[in-house]
Amino acid sequence: MRTIKVLGLDLDGTLVKMKLDFKEIRKDLGIPEGDLLSYVRTRPPAEGKRLLKKIADRERAAAESAELMPGASELLLYCKEKGIKVVLITRNSEAAAQRTLEVLGIGVDLLIARDHADPKPSPESLFLAMNHFGIKPHEMAFVGDYLYDIQAGNAAGVKTVLIMGQEGCAEWETLANFTADDLYDVIDLMR
Repeated sequence: MRTIKVLGLDLDGTLVKMKLDFKEIRKDLGIPEGDLLSYVRTRPPAEGKRLLKKIADRERAAAESAELMPGASELLLYCKEKGIKVVLITRNSEAAAQRTLEVLGIGVDLLIARDHADPKPSPESLFLAMNHFGIKPHEMAFVGDYLYDIQAGNAAGVKTVLIMGQEGCAEWETLANFTADDLYDVIDLMR
């Protein structure tokens, strides 16, 4: 972790805490259990577009009350001081992710949302980040709190860090290169 040039961060549950209740969203939109974005892709185009807009509206609303996770400011400062580029990779819409950053007054070097690449667990967003910065997989790490984050990072060949605490994490921790309790631990791993 000491030699990385780019740090990828998931948004919701990793860098920030957002009040997105996916069970409630599924119920309100009539979406069965499972991944929201995968379900939307199975729908006819007009219905998929309508559902995606409603999901994006929920994401933008949640952005207004987002809070930084413990250690987020310190991690971003550490990366800036060390010259490590930070890329935010999220399954949220670009508008919602950008608004979250604005509300919290933080910046990143690159933002990749579902508008730019197939959402995680696809590794496409990580490949975009590596191409953007002209780096190889061993020069990047990706930090997330969910299985899809680790799957995307592993598929892209980058180092992966799982933030523990999410329901089901114990099942995924063996898939990650490293585990951390919070972003302070990520700073320790990078030192």
